[in-house]
Amino acid sequence: MLRTTTVAAVRAFKPVQVSAIPRRAYSEDAFKKKETAEEAKYFRAKEAEEIKKLKEALAAKEKEIAALKNKK
Repeated sequence: MLRTTTVAAVRAFKPVQVSAIPRRAYSEDAFKKKETAEEAKYFRAKEAEEIKKLKEALAAKEKEIAALKNKK
């Protein structure tokens, strides 16, 4: 009788994370990207609003300076 040896494949055991809240790995990243994009959009709009107000204030000051120069 021939002697044979059996080699068993050993797999590394990876524990499964158990959480009370079900999570999807693929959707979590998508929501984070959307949140970042929405925040960036909000702050760009706020900055554009502030720039518009500053430009209006600058134009008013320039008119004021021009009026003072014409007075002399």
